[in-house]
Amino acid sequence: MTRVPPTLLPRARELPAGSPDGRGHSEGARTWLAATVSLILAANVMFSRYLFADSLYDLYAGRYIVHHGIPERNVITAAAHGTPWTDQQWLAHVLYYAAWSLGGYRLLAAFSAALVTSGFALLAVVMLRRGVPGPRVFLWTVAAFGACMGNTGIRAQSFAYPCLALVIWLILDDSRAPRLRARTALVIAVLLLWANTHGSVLMGAGLVGLYAMSRAARAVRRRDRRDVLASAGLGAAAGAAVVCTPYGVGVLRYYRLFIGNPVLSRNIVEWAPPSPLDPFSWGFFALLLMIVAALVLAWRRGTRPDPQLLVLSILLLGLALTAVRDQAWFAVGGSLLAADTLARGDPGRPPQFGRAFRRVTTVALATLAAAAVITLSVTPVSQFESELPVGAINAAAAIAVQHPAVRIIGDDWSGTAMLWLHPRTVGRVGFDIRIEQYSPAQMGAYFDFLFVRGAGWARVMRGYGIAVVSGKEHPALASALAQLPGWRVVYRDRAGLVLERAARS
Repeated sequence: MTRVPPTLLPRARELPAGSPDGRGHSEGARTWLAATVSLILAANVMFSRYLFADSLYDLYAGRYIVHHGIPERNVITAAAHGTPWTDQQWLAHVLYYAAWSLGGYRLLAAFSAALVTSGFALLAVVMLRRGVPGPRVFLWTVAAFGACMGNTGIRAQSFAYPCLALVIWLILDDSRAPRLRARTALVIAVLLLWANTHGSVLMGAGLVGLYAMSRAARAVRRRDRRDVLASAGLGAAAGAAVVCTPYGVGVLRYYRLFIGNPVLSRNIVEWAPPSPLDPFSWGFFALLLMIVAALVLAWRRGTRPDPQLLVLSILLLGLALTAVRDQAWFAVGGSLLAADTLARGDPGRPPQFGRAFRRVTTVALATLAAAAVITLSVTPVSQFESELPVGAINAAAAIAVQHPAVRIIGDDWSGTAMLWLHPRTVGRVGFDIRIEQYSPAQMGAYFDFLFVRGAGWARVMRGYGIAVVSGKEHPALASALAQLPGWRVVYRDRAGLVLERAARS
């Protein structure tokens, strides 16, 4: 029988009563872990076969950094040209572009899917280590992934999933020790990677900092000077990790542009608070109800949640209620809280499934994952770009080549895509997906343009001679542009529309 590393299995004292021996439980843990990872990998691989604006931004920003170094000022878009360039996610861009350089869109998608899947695999391992029975590990991990589905595409955020899972793992493991463990310092290495790949590192550093404070407070009460100093050092290092980027403390400007920005929350769904009426939040609210129900059930059985895990989940829930994009973090912490509390509430009554059932389920899901990977390996470029108005973008780029002094304005799908697909348009496209680079007035004008809002919705088009828009994503804008005086349609297909100013100014 293959020997399983002990670190992947529940501790002996956490084996549910009724388990005949550690060997039987270990085999069940392995099969359910494999089933969980297989299903999540299959789903994420298939979802990663599409590019969207964030993916394209990662690629062209990574290309620019690889070839020219990190810019000090924006040279990518016309509207933000010359503004200070602070992009905390620079390393994610570089790594994604490197993946594309080595294996095209297929390797890019595989890389992103592997990052996301590894995060949920780590979540499943944490559950197993805390004595959660295999079937519940499967249920709660898949439920967490389901609540994150809208946030698991190719984007810098993919790096945050394994980082968050590792931070939670290290914190919870350390909380059981009488003194701060030396290996808990690994959390700082995780934060350093996180600080250069995704802005949610603020959340991760905050969790570590709060944990360090709580440990230091406990050490003060028992007069353990050594642990007080160690905990204080951990908290200080967590805070310092946030600014360990090429920008130093200047990276704080990057966060100020996002936090509490009313223009973003009014106009972009993922920056707005979640709503039960929004399909992007249905998974979140369903999971929240499941978690509450699990905690109530455990409470009635006399089981109280782990205090450390409860506080962590409450903090993540508070964050999730401020923005749709933060729902994913609560999905990870909240599902762990529910699974852990239930497991401690009825350790003697874990769900029972026969060995044959477990093996058939695992083989079926592993086959599904293999089929997804094979499908990805033969996916053509056109499939990855199928959500983009490629025909319109190419037509607009061809016109731009003929008129090198003319600037181009596009929507959030076409403008960002053009910068990736046609590098010669860099510096000539008005706006890209990095909305925070623009002034509030520019952002307001651009969103009015995208949503055809108000009598002056077209004012942002002044100074531009070519317009390209996705008819699929912005049909109202495409219809309004087709009737706009002073502009003529030069290209149209089902996916997009290109216009040229009749008399260029």
